[in-house]
Amino acid sequence: MMTPAILRDELENALGSSVRSIWGDRIPDEFRAVVSGSKNLEFGDISCQAAMRLAGILKDNPHSIAGRITEALTDSVEWISSISIDGPGFINFRFSDDYLASTAFNLAACGLQSFLPDKGAGREVLIEFVSSNPTGPLTVGHCRQAVLGETISSLLCASGWKVSREYYFNDTGRQMNLLGESLCARYLSAPGCDAVIPEDGYHGSYIIEWASDLRAEHGAGLTWKSDRDTFIRFAEDKAMKMIMSDLSLLGIEFDRFFAESELIPDAVTDAIEKLSRITVDGKSLVYKDEAGKLWLRFTALGRPKDRVIIRDNGTYTYRMPDIAYHLDKFSRNYDLMVDIFGADHLDTSRDVTAALESLLGRERVSDRLKVIIHQFVTLVKDGRKIKMSTRSGEFVTLRELISDVGSSDVTKYLFLTRRAEAHMDFDLDLARMQSSENPVFYVQYAHARIAGILRAAGEAGINSPPEFSGDISSLLSGEYERELMRLLESVPVQVAAAADEMEPHRLTEILADLATGFHRFYQHVLVVDSDNRDVSEARLVLCRACRRCISDLLGILGVDAPDTM
Repeated sequence: MMTPAILRDELENALGSSVRSIWGDRIPDEFRAVVSGSKNLEFGDISCQAAMRLAGILKDNPHSIAGRITEALTDSVEWISSISIDGPGFINFRFSDDYLASTAFNLAACGLQSFLPDKGAGREVLIEFVSSNPTGPLTVGHCRQAVLGETISSLLCASGWKVSREYYFNDTGRQMNLLGESLCARYLSAPGCDAVIPEDGYHGSYIIEWASDLRAEHGAGLTWKSDRDTFIRFAEDKAMKMIMSDLSLLGIEFDRFFAESELIPDAVTDAIEKLSRITVDGKSLVYKDEAGKLWLRFTALGRPKDRVIIRDNGTYTYRMPDIAYHLDKFSRNYDLMVDIFGADHLDTSRDVTAALESLLGRERVSDRLKVIIHQFVTLVKDGRKIKMSTRSGEFVTLRELISDVGSSDVTKYLFLTRRAEAHMDFDLDLARMQSSENPVFYVQYAHARIAGILRAAGEAGINSPPEFSGDISSLLSGEYERELMRLLESVPVQVAAAADEMEPHRLTEILADLATGFHRFYQHVLVVDSDNRDVSEARLVLCRACRRCISDLLGILGVDAPDTM
C-alpha cells in the first residue's frame, strides 16, 4: 500500500538522485530535496523549492535548474499525474486520481494508524508531566499540563513508541512542612474559629475537611511538636488521593509515581559528589560559603546565577533532587525522556539540564532529553479574568472546571487548541456553547453527521464497495471530491509531523480542517442518490474515510466521537 509518507520519501529520493546525477560533486553531501504542501493548489498538490536553494550553489537561474530536474524526473515518479514549474522555480506535483482515491479507500478501510510511519519502532520513552506537589487539588494550570502530557503520550504511542508515564512529586522539604503545619493549625482550632495558618501556608477549604478527618481517625490529642510526621503524611496521603481522583476525570493513569524521598539522601549525595569532582578553570563546580551553604557554580556552566543546593540547616533546595532524579532517569536507559513543565519551571529546567550536560555530556543529554515548557492559563468567565492563588485558597480546581464546562471532552479539546508555548485564555462561555462556535462541538457534529449519512445510505441499500477498483477513481473526479481527497491524503503526514515535534495542538487544527472540508463537500454534492448508485457508493468511501480520520484523531486526544448529537 502506497502511503503518503512513502510517496513523499520516494519523491524526495528521486529528486535528490536527479540533482546529483546532473550536477554530481557540485552538490553538498548534506543537501536534501524536501517536498511540502503547495501554497497555491491551482499549481499542484505538493511542491519542492530545491531549485531556489541550488541557485546560489550552481550559479544558475532557479527556473532553469528546475527545468533540468523535472526533465530527469518525468519517467521515474509513480502516482504523480503531472509536474510543472511555477514562479521563480517551484517544482509542483499533482497527485494522480488513482492515488488519491486509493488513499481515501484505505483510510476508510484501515484507519489512520496504518498510515503513520513507525518512527518509534518499539523504542522506549519516559514522559514526566503534571508532577504537582501533593499540597492540594489540581488546578486549571495543572489541567492544561495533564492534557498536554497525555496527548503527547498518545501521539508517540501512535508513532510506534513504547510510552511510560511518570509523575514525580516532592514529599519532603519546606512545602510539605508548611502543608503539615497548615493542617495542624486547622486541626487545633476550635470548629468555626479562624486558624492561625503559618506564613506562606495553605488556606484552602480542603484543609478544614482533612482536619476533621484527622480528628476522627486520631482523636484530638495530636501536637505539632510530637506528631509532625503524622500531620505531614496524613496531608500527603489525602492530597495524592485527591490528585489521582482529579486525573481520573481526564482518563489519565500513570505508570509510576516517583517520590523525592526515594532519592534522599543516597542519590542526591552521590550526585553532589560527582558534581564536586568536575572543575572548570581550576575551580570545583561545588563550593561552600562562610554561612555553611553549599552552592553549585552554575555560572561556570553558562547559566546566569550560581544556586544554593544545600541550605545552612542541611536541607536540599529543589534543584539538587531534580538533578538526582534526572540522573536516575538516564540510568534506566530510556531512548528518549520528555519533561513537560509550566513556565515557572523554565530557569530550574535549564539549570538541571546544564548540570546533566556537565555530568553526562552535552550530546547525550540533547539527544535523549526534550523539555517542553507550556505557558500559563487564564480562566475567563462572563468576560472577566479570574485571579487564582493556590496558597490563599483562591483558585479554580480541575474538578470545578470540568463541572462548570459540563464535559471533560470539551475541557481537554479546548486546552489543545493553542500551542503549548502560547498563553491561553480559557473561555468558559465558549466552552459551554453547543454550537459551531465551540471547536469540539463543530468537529463532533461533523462525525455525527457522517454517521447519519451512512445510516441513511444503509437503509437505502447503498454501501461503499468492499474492494478498491479504478472505477472509484473515475467516479470521484469532481472538484469537491478531489478537494476532500487531497485533504484526507495530507492527514497522515500532518499527524506524523505533530508527533515528531510533539505539538498536539496541530491535531485540533487538522480536525477543524477535516470538519470544514467535509461540510463543504456535503453542501455541494448529493451523497446518497438512489438514482445514481455507483457515484453514491464512491462518495460513501470519502464519508467513511473522513469519519475514520476524525474518530482516530479524537481518540488520540481522548475525546469521544459521537454518532448522534
